[in-house]
Amino acid sequence: MDTRQRDRFELISAYLDGEANPAERKQVQQWLDTDPECQRLYRRLLKLRNGIQSLPTPAPAQSAETVANQVIAKVRQRERHRAFVWGGSAIAALVVGAVSTLLPGEGAFAPRMAWNSLNYPGQSEELMIALNQPLVEIPVDSQALMIPLDRPLVELHKPTVASPSYPY
Repeated sequence: MDTRQRDRFELISAYLDGEANPAERKQVQQWLDTDPECQRLYRRLLKLRNGIQSLPTPAPAQSAETVANQVIAKVRQRERHRAFVWGGSAIAALVVGAVSTLLPGEGAFAPRMAWNSLNYPGQSEELMIALNQPLVEIPVDSQALMIPLDRPLVELHKPTVASPSYPY
């Protein structure tokens, strides 16, 4: 099929479907009056169109209302399932937290708190932390801690820079 035949086919098809503008309708009428090939094509398309329109349409298996109700029920079922999963997870976390706080001893999940021996009589006092006096004497060099104001802390060596010689 060349482009001329394809264009005629599309224009005649548009004419049959009522999609052609007045100029195109006039052109198709002229072809149908004068060209036997266009008349055959027109009859074939008309027969095809009538055959398609006369085909029986199958009845839907379910009504649209039934399908819509099934979709809504499925969405609600998923929402309930999601709420059940999140609620179950929250309850499981609550149970784990409650059980871990009720277990005696220093479990891996139990928080560890600082304590002193005054709160728990009978405990040994092996560990002491001195906040105001050090346990071991730290030697201090008073000269090393002083910052001189009249001289630098570190001697800086100035690099010698050769002056560039430009011929003027």
